[in-house]
Amino acid sequence: MEIRDDYKFLRIQDAFKALHIHVNLIGIIVELGFHNGSDCSCTMKIVDPWHSGSGLPVKFIARTMQALPRVESIGDIISISRVKIVLFNRKITALWNETSSSSFALFSGIYDEDCVPYQSSPKFQMREQDKNLLSNLREWMLTHSFEDGSCYFTSLKDIKEGECSNLSCQIVHISKDDKDRWYMFVWDGTEMPPCNIVVKSERFRLCVEPEMLPIHVLRKFPTCGSVLRIVVEKVSEKQAIHCLQPGQHVKFLNLFFQVNMGLWSAAFTPSTKMQYTMSTEIQALRPQRFLLTLFLIMCPLHSGITGVAHEDAPFVTLMDILTYHNVTAKFKCVVRFIQVRKFHDSNGKFKLLAILEDATARICASLYADEGEKFFGCDQSDEEALIKKLNRLLGGEEMDQVPRNPPWVQCCLFSFYRNKMDPWGSKRFRIFDTWINDS
Repeated sequence: MEIRDDYKFLRIQDAFKALHIHVNLIGIIVELGFHNGSDCSCTMKIVDPWHSGSGLPVKFIARTMQALPRVESIGDIISISRVKIVLFNRKITALWNETSSSSFALFSGIYDEDCVPYQSSPKFQMREQDKNLLSNLREWMLTHSFEDGSCYFTSLKDIKEGECSNLSCQIVHISKDDKDRWYMFVWDGTEMPPCNIVVKSERFRLCVEPEMLPIHVLRKFPTCGSVLRIVVEKVSEKQAIHCLQPGQHVKFLNLFFQVNMGLWSAAFTPSTKMQYTMSTEIQALRPQRFLLTLFLIMCPLHSGITGVAHEDAPFVTLMDILTYHNVTAKFKCVVRFIQVRKFHDSNGKFKLLAILEDATARICASLYADEGEKFFGCDQSDEEALIKKLNRLLGGEEMDQVPRNPPWVQCCLFSFYRNKMDPWGSKRFRIFDTWINDS
């Protein structure tokens, strides 16, 4: 396919040689920075058929945030007129300034969409030649692979606390809490590293977000591999994520990874950017993710500290259990005991509440009466023996000791409900047919 180098538009490769000159450009957005509320600016990178490397940086400066481009999707096309080529942070950059004669228009990058911009500045004028260039760019995008300009992407299985990394992932869900804090739930098919427990707490949280998502939302989550929560709090960051949708694949540059109460999360940094992911890259990842998740289902590893009565039953993940289509069912899984609390109920029967986790989720489960005796294999009045076995489960010499590294153990669970009028709302989990082996 031949693409015309049409009238006044400059090829992006030539823009790098046009320092201090005003030019017109049209290109595909392959990288998107966040809006900066302090000076009403934002950045992006664009490519065209003659320059498809890391792209040309474009900086936008406006009087108000509303005047800045609001990109609906990475991979969309932007037309910019009368932008000045300058040196910014020692990099050749196209500078768009609202106070000058600059203009812009944003178009969908989808091949068969119309040629009407979904956002444009007041000074923009659409010309017939623009439509030809737009159609040609969309056609070129179908088969071209972009060089993202970044040297390395980290899988979730390799992330490290307190460090920044690049991540290529799929958006699973986006939600907002009652404090106007946004959460992006992302997945790449791998499992995040289990965390040591380094703080003491009355009760550990089950998730990063204030409360667990509803079942109908969780059923859209993958049941293997970890889902990372990216917490979005700053106004400029919230304005940037409007272009992301569940199911979309995206690359994040310079995400900051952190751990709180044994739960992984990530946050944006001032240098975080989003990059376009080609459909060919997405297709290449799918077989890899399928094989990985199949391996995790068939071969979960555990320490052997516990035994179960149902050796032939298949292993499932905690996300499988949370989203199972029936309220009542029985399961076998491999988990870590993050926290336990033991007491006697009003009838004097032994009860233990535990927070269990695997790579997919955390849940609260109970151990009750005779099942407790089977689980510990000793008299429940023998406090010393109980504590010793609990310490093995918790990965420390004392129950409240930190840091701890709870071992992986196999466990049988069944789900039940406490209220016939609200079976799903009153759904609970209980440990059964499981015991701690003698050391």
